Amino acid sequence: MPPKKGKSSKSKKLNETDEERAARLEAEAAAAQEGARRREEAARLRLVERQQKEQAYGHMNAVKIHNQWRRIMRMAKTEELKQDIEILSQSYDRTVDRKDALIQALDRDLEDAEEQYGTALRGHLQVVDSLQDMQYARMKTMQEQFQTNLKALQEEFDSERSDMTSSRNRQKKEMADLMAAMETEFAEADSEARQEFEAAREEIRNRSSEEYNVLKISLEGQIEELERTFEAAHQAYLQNTGARATAFQTLTTNDAAAARVIEQRMKKLVQMQESLSQWRTKIGSTGREWEERQHALQAEKDIMARHYSALKAAMEHFRAQQNTRLKHLSANSANANLELKKKLGSAERILKLGELCRKLETEQEKVLPFCSPEQALGLQPLFDQEEPQQSEAESSATSFDDGDHAGMSRLMTRRENNFKQGSGHALDHAGSPVSEWDYLNNFFKRFNKVPVSLLGAHKPHA
Repeated sequence: MPPKKGKSSKSKKLNETDEERAARLEAEAAAAQEGARRREEAARLRLVERQQKEQAYGHMNAVKIHNQWRRIMRMAKTEELKQDIEILSQSYDRTVDRKDALIQALDRDLEDAEEQYGTALRGHLQVVDSLQDMQYARMKTMQEQFQTNLKALQEEFDSERSDMTSSRNRQKKEMADLMAAMETEFAEADSEARQEFEAAREEIRNRSSEEYNVLKISLEGQIEELERTFEAAHQAYLQNTGARATAFQTLTTNDAAAARVIEQRMKKLVQMQESLSQWRTKIGSTGREWEERQHALQAEKDIMARHYSALKAAMEHFRAQQNTRLKHLSANSANANLELKKKLGSAERILKLGELCRKLETEQEKVLPFCSPEQALGLQPLFDQEEPQQSEAESSATSFDDGDHAGMSRLMTRRENNFKQGSGHALDHAGSPVSEWDYLNNFFKRFNKVPVSLLGAHKPHA
């Protein structure tokens, strides 16, 4: 039977020393501390794990609560939006009904305005047509005057151009004749100079050959005499001494070389004398030729200077005339431009005044703008013998009011064709030509209505 552990440990404790007991106590204390630390670490890990689980459960519950609240809020917002949409739908229906009524009223006002505009447009077109006809007649007159002035200027320019062309051709012919005469004179002078040069060259050549022959004969005689002298001296030398033979031979060789050099230099001298005489002759002939040419060129220069002065004076005179004409033309153009601007300002003022007067017209004047004062006062019927034409005009006006622009287009086409064909006659509302003394009838009708209205306003009532 083995011994019990308690007894053995007790027996060991009884038998251990103080050091062993201190070491044992330290080991037990360290083991106890290590066990406590491990228990604390295990407890901390369990707390951390429980904390993480609690956080996960809290996050999941918060998501569920948020989803539930979001669903509840969506339902409430949906109900609120449905109520708002119902209110907006009712308000939109009321607004649409009100807008429809307003559009219908505006449509009726627009129809009335279009009727008034059609009436005003017809009256305005009649006034504009009359003004256009007057302007076309004035433009035609100015165009004819411009064509007349242009034709006169062209004729004057053509005459001046023909004069200048004939003058230029005449001067060109004179210059050509002068050049031909100068070329003939230069050719004759050249042939004479060549003949003189050939004669001088032959004379110099003959004189040089004679001098050369004389010089050659004299040199040959001198050479023979020298040879005889040299031969005598040589014989004397040979007789007297043999030591000077070598020197003599050397001197003979030098003499021959000197003779050759003298001959070469004489030939060169003769050539230089021939060249010198030739150059002197050439210089004299060239000097005479250039003097003659210089005189001819000086005369030609004087002629050209006089011709240039005449042409310059003619050109300056022509430029002065053209500048004067250009100034007159510019001044006339500026005056015409100012006149046209004045006419344009008057026309614009007339149109503006017409628009202002249009606002003050009565309904009868808007419908019948060009009736006479008797017709306006009821003293004369509105429809007389020209009833068919007026009915036709009224039918065309009615067709214009109804939106059919075919009659207006035909009338404008007829007026454009008359203008393109050069017709300066005015046209009435039916498109028929109006005589010249009836151009301002409608204007006088409108103008005379003002004094009649003033008289009627200031006249005391009976």
